[in-house]
Amino acid sequence: MKISNIPVGKTLAVLLFAILSLNVACAVELKKGMSKSAPLTQAFVWYDGDRERQVWLNPQIVAEFNPGPQGESSIKSVYAAAQIMHTKRRQAAVRLWKLNDTAATAIRSLKTIHPQGKYSPVLHDGPSSTGRMRALPGNIIVYLDPQWDEAAVRNWLSSHKLEIVKKLEIGPNIYVIKTGPGLEALATANALYRSGEVKAAFPDWWQEVVTR
Repeated sequence: MKISNIPVGKTLAVLLFAILSLNVACAVELKKGMSKSAPLTQAFVWYDGDRERQVWLNPQIVAEFNPGPQGESSIKSVYAAAQIMHTKRRQAAVRLWKLNDTAATAIRSLKTIHPQGKYSPVLHDGPSSTGRMRALPGNIIVYLDPQWDEAAVRNWLSSHKLEIVKKLEIGPNIYVIKTGPGLEALATANALYRSGEVKAAFPDWWQEVVTR
């Protein structure tokens, strides 16, 4: 049997270097995998004035508005593994949950066991889960014809069975209109804008606060 002439110390050094290199390579690949954002495929349109914009649905995150102990216990009773997500800046009015179910199915279940809860799917400003998050706590903002008087506004509201939450003092005939939370608000805003009866209509969005 031929015995290698390579010193034992040198052999160990080569072996340790190879192991270290392999570990570093694995760590780099793991970091790359963790940094990859999940692609999102389902898009929705909304109208920012007369500009059409898109948002993408995150299928596994649900926003809970005005959260409290009952809301948390309701979610945990259905999804024991549900995790609270932390935004870049804490916002007391909303709590985000990551669930092992689709957002649509989860919201239907949560509305059944906690009807007073306000839930919305979470959407992103781009087709990636790293895009800024936004959600629909309910209500829409509508710009009516600035020439309408109060009677015309009331008649229009009555014809659509809509209710004013408040008037915004940023221009003539701009109102917050009551709707339910979630995609109902988006659908109502889009329908009103597409009707051609209003100057603008868009959800009263909750948006993730992003530091510059």
